[in-house]
Amino acid sequence: MDYSNLLLRHGEDLQVWVFFTCLGLFFGLERLFPRRPRPAHGWSRWRTNLLLTTINVTALGMVPVSFIAGAAWAQQQAFGLLNWLPIPAWAVVIATLLLRGFISFFTHYLYHRFPLLWRLHRVHHLDTDLDISSTVRFHPLEMLTGPLIGLPLVIGLGLSPWVLLFYELLDAAVTLFSHANLRLPAGLNRWLRYLIVTPDLHRIHHSVRQPETDSNFSAVFPVWDLVFGTFRPEPSVPPELMTLGLSELRDANTDRLGYLLRAPFLPAQPGRPASSLLDAVPSGEAGHQTG
Repeated sequence: MDYSNLLLRHGEDLQVWVFFTCLGLFFGLERLFPRRPRPAHGWSRWRTNLLLTTINVTALGMVPVSFIAGAAWAQQQAFGLLNWLPIPAWAVVIATLLLRGFISFFTHYLYHRFPLLWRLHRVHHLDTDLDISSTVRFHPLEMLTGPLIGLPLVIGLGLSPWVLLFYELLDAAVTLFSHANLRLPAGLNRWLRYLIVTPDLHRIHHSVRQPETDSNFSAVFPVWDLVFGTFRPEPSVPPELMTLGLSELRDANTDRLGYLLRAPFLPAQPGRPASSLLDAVPSGEAGHQTG
């Protein structure tokens, strides 16, 4: 039996297993070491977020070609940049990790940059609190359109399927960690946030303040935020006092599944993050641009 091909074929199943294992782990840690008080509307919010998670896990299963399958095909066909370059295995490992991180960073940036994509992505940002239930709180169309951006890059860059499998498993764990309402020791967070995306770092990205929303786009490693100048290590107010979500919608619709599924198709609300990685919006400006 070819165990290597078997493992690659079931890479998506491994991601689901890692995700739900870490979901249980961080659920317990959130209750032991919370960073912020739990919201009063916790149950209705959790119900909606978990329903969206269920829908999105199902939607991902409908994507015909995964990143791992695409990378395996490119390797078999000797297609793509890393498959063409005569570089040692250790360089392929580092390059795959960095380039896969860039794909995540770039895709996230595009969802903030273009109004049509923002209509989908704003469902994630409409959450007025942040914890593990927010991790896969996305519109299902975002889960289906994201691979359309990332898959050609995975194939064209010739990423190693084995390293990519490791990255995707790490991504499943770190994205849960970064959304968790979890208090880390200050000293640990101070240096760890330069290695992986920590809860305090990612929470800034969910701030209601536009300059903070337009920062910290990375999912696992913050290296590309450091490269492009979008790394913001500290919020403007203490984490316990931060207002999260978007200023355009602060009512019960933020927790209503039906509204969130319809949201991309409703008339545009005033509000969208900045249009460029380097668009520095003065911190005193309220609201977002039209999306």
